[in-house]
Amino acid sequence: MSDIVYEIKNIYKSYKKGKVVANNNICLDVHHGEILGLLGPNGAGKSTLVKQMVGQLKPSKGIISLYGLDVTKNAKNVSRLVGYYSQEPHSMASLSVEEAIYFTGRLRGMDLLDAKKRTKYWIDRLELGDVYKKTLKQISGGQRRLVGLGTTMVGEQPVLIFDEPTNELDPLKRKLVWDIIRERNRDEGATIILVTHNTFEAEHIVDRVGVINSGKLLAVGSVGELKKKVDQRLKIDLSISIGNREKAQKILIAWGYPVETIGENQLRLSVTREESSKYLQQIAEYMADLCCEEYKVVPPSLEDVYVHFGGKEEKVI
Repeated sequence: MSDIVYEIKNIYKSYKKGKVVANNNICLDVHHGEILGLLGPNGAGKSTLVKQMVGQLKPSKGIISLYGLDVTKNAKNVSRLVGYYSQEPHSMASLSVEEAIYFTGRLRGMDLLDAKKRTKYWIDRLELGDVYKKTLKQISGGQRRLVGLGTTMVGEQPVLIFDEPTNELDPLKRKLVWDIIRERNRDEGATIILVTHNTFEAEHIVDRVGVINSGKLLAVGSVGELKKKVDQRLKIDLSISIGNREKAQKILIAWGYPVETIGENQLRLSVTREESSKYLQQIAEYMADLCCEEYKVVPPSLEDVYVHFGGKEEKVI
């Protein structure tokens, strides 16, 4: 049996009689049990692509298959197999938190008792116990995002698509969301497609990455594979005490170091791995002269991949 869940072939999506191209000849496979991240700036075409993957939009050209079935021709099967968390997750503003999760479970085929049981589980898991009787329009944006996660998870479909799931959430709630997504993938084998432009968070959860910009899929591969394609120099980031950045910068320049300013009191050196030990030794020895409060070594990251393949925002739907 093939391990391919989604097969995306030459997808082209345009608007305004072809004048606006949102997706331009995208080809991509999604494998069973993986967490695939779709990275790109706002307006890159990520959301347009996933809306076609769940049958909300019809491609202008190309075919999207889910377990071998054409998504456009089998829209009902998609909803049974895929849980979708959109950027605007609710059309149920007049329902209570409890009702939104419960009725979603029922619509996805759960019997009454199971839907009630799973609704209670997700209310508790998402820490929504204080607001579960309130309507969605009465609670905060962050709480509505959590309800959206509950309605996505309650159906227990084998494929889950999340479009910017941590927007409007504080750090603790973001961690909760990532923990839940990891658990669903690790413990139940769910296939996850994650749309985001938060490279720091994505790097710690995804197995593979597809970088999209200007409607095109620019690169796809594991995080490690894509990192090898970008600048391999290490970054040494220095935090300088307030008011002393220029002084530290002059010293580093006098030493012949390649230094750049990345913040009001932040400096960065980009060096080869062979040079790094020499630089670090000298920085450690002269921390007081540099007015350096701390320093850290930063290897190539997913953010570097994102920037390398075009992190600039484009006006694409």
